Amino acid sequence: MLFKRKSGRSFKIPFIFAFAGLVALAYAVVNIVAMQVEISQKEAEKTALTTKLTALRTENEMLERFTSDEYKMGYVEEIARENLDYSYSDEKIYYFVPSGSSEQ
Repeated sequence: MLFKRKSGRSFKIPFIFAFAGLVALAYAVVNIVAMQVEISQKEAEKTALTTKLTALRTENEMLERFTSDEYKMGYVEEIARENLDYSYSDEKIYYFVPSGSSEQ
């Protein structure tokens, strides 16, 4: 390459400097492309983690409902009624017997 100085004389840029400039430019381009690939991978990972976080939050809300006092009391009452045949003292329980039964 030729450049002219103010004095009017031209001079050459040594080949080694031009080559070093091209190598630096190529390195910068390759580095930018590698960063873009890494960014897209990280964005995909972020999307997957966001989806997983949403699912875990939903599961956590469900588990929090199960640990509430209201749910515990309902569960205890259900076990007492169904498995232990308990009832309230002022409560009447009716049993329905099928009509095709042999008992009378």
